[in-house]
Amino acid sequence: MQAAWLTCGLLLACAARVLWWMLERVSWDRRKNRRRWADAPLPLQSLVVLGSGGHTMEMLSLLRDLDQDKYKCQFIMGETDSTSLKKVQAVRPDLAAHPHRFHTIPRSREVGQSWASSLPSTLKAFIACLSLVWKLHPQVLIVNGPGTCIPVVAAALLFELVTFRSCSLVFVESVCRVKSLSMTGKLVYLVSDSFIVHWPELAERYPKAQYLGVLL
Repeated sequence: MQAAWLTCGLLLACAARVLWWMLERVSWDRRKNRRRWADAPLPLQSLVVLGSGGHTMEMLSLLRDLDQDKYKCQFIMGETDSTSLKKVQAVRPDLAAHPHRFHTIPRSREVGQSWASSLPSTLKAFIACLSLVWKLHPQVLIVNGPGTCIPVVAAALLFELVTFRSCSLVFVESVCRVKSLSMTGKLVYLVSDSFIVHWPELAERYPKAQYLGVLL
């Protein structure tokens, strides 16, 4: 009987933790980001996801004005992504000069691959991301829409839930998205701390979105 009560107590505690975390995650208080890291020592450990195609160039443009003294960036890319690192080397040789900051994960979904067939590869990518997130302990996660970021976001959220260590999720929608969100944007909209769009039409449709002008 005592073991049963103990089990029930643990289950209730876990359920309360999950519920509290979910309520905090979907809160629309945009000031919580500033409060969360107001007294944290700098630089903040930051994890940036690079995606193939135009996502990497957009991300490099976004990072152009990022204060390197405040944010120490580590980078994640898909292991089959043969172009992102070359773009970093060409555009930001200062970042490419630190190869230990670049990490690869199994790609969750190739271009044109069906969602059903991508489930095993997504699970494999998620497990790899869990290991990496546990190793790096990111305080800030910056993503801008590539499918590669989904298992990274999921791993970071689970890390936060289990360890009680906050990880601020910053999502920047692609500049190509004028009137509708990308699939990734729709998936992370509610759980993001900062959700940034380039066009006022999106800010009008999605109350949580922040329109800061075209940042590229």
